[in-house]
Amino acid sequence: METIILRGDSPSSAKLILELAKKLNFSAHKISNADAEELGISYSIKEGLESGMLAEEEKQDFIRSLKDS
Repeated sequence: METIILRGDSPSSAKLILELAKKLNFSAHKISNADAEELGISYSIKEGLESGMLAEEEKQDFIRSLKDS
């Protein structure tokens, strides 16, 4: 499986890309800016843990701070 993330400013172009994806038998979803931001944070945390640049305790503290906001 391959994943592609596209971001643009044109609603009509986004609609065209979604239609093309459907015709090519791809699974495609439009997500909100907030969802895209959360996805990026999640990916960054995962990369930080895997590289050792982020400790599990730091991750928990960060997630706790997000919940408190």
